Amino acid sequence: MRWHALLAALSGILLMLPLVWLLHAAMFEQGMNPPHAKGKTPVPMLSNEQRRELLTYGQSCVSDKDCEAPLRCFFSSHTMSRYCTDSRCVTDLQCREGFVCRTQSTSDGTPLRVCSLAGERKEGEVCIEHSPSNDYACEKDLLCQSRCGRPCQPEEPSSCPEGFFCQEGPLDGPSCLPTCEGRTCPDGQRCIALDKPVLEGRHASICATVYGQDCQQSPCPQDQFCLLQTSPQPADAVWMQCTSACGQGAPACPEGTVCHQYRCHPSCAPEDASSCEPGFTCHRKTEQEPWRCVPTPRASRNSAP
Repeated sequence: MRWHALLAALSGILLMLPLVWLLHAAMFEQGMNPPHAKGKTPVPMLSNEQRRELLTYGQSCVSDKDCEAPLRCFFSSHTMSRYCTDSRCVTDLQCREGFVCRTQSTSDGTPLRVCSLAGERKEGEVCIEHSPSNDYACEKDLLCQSRCGRPCQPEEPSSCPEGFFCQEGPLDGPSCLPTCEGRTCPDGQRCIALDKPVLEGRHASICATVYGQDCQQSPCPQDQFCLLQTSPQPADAVWMQCTSACGQGAPACPEGTVCHQYRCHPSCAPEDASSCEPGFTCHRKTEQEPWRCVPTPRASRNSAP
């Protein structure tokens, strides 16, 4: 249905953006995978002379059709704009200081090599691929598959440290992801699967405290889906909610919920602290938005949960 496609597209966008109101503690929705570019031939890196011969090089675009071959329409998270380009690097040596050469997928899944910001996120921490901010980019020698991890060899388990496993990635190859399989979690926590495998393989998982409805253990009703969110702080917490699509021809949200960005959220009253479950805060960014319960990272709480 039309609204299902719209919801999927929106979730993919939200996955890449930190929520500003969270005061530097980005929340990430799990389960949305990037386009699978493995096996496809990357967009070539042209010489400066070849670039000058192409009239559309560096020009704004909407889709690949606006660009001369072999250029592709690329969305830059740094300039927040789309323009026609080739691959900008092959190795890290072709990027300026503070950047590394990484693969990004175009709209049709074609790999394109670009210089991406190297940041502060350490192994096992939440990250954003091609983040526009140091806060959410992995350290130079780590790859991002929703979590930062060192490159590894799937056939060599010892290429990952204890508590990690080697998972093939869709763009830059395999990297180490966290796992709590076979481990005993601390009291009050359990082993949480973070998302669907990026490719065929195991789930990344962490020991975490669950806020909201644990819909991995108690499945949502048939007309709803389980939304899982994480935050850099605290790293050992997840927020879960059963939600459904709304708007664009979808059914109206159930009583006690409001529609925002094509999803139903629990409604709340800002003057009533008990109108949201523990671990959630009543919030809206503008007066045009409805008051709704959203996850509260520990960094913005007066005390730890």
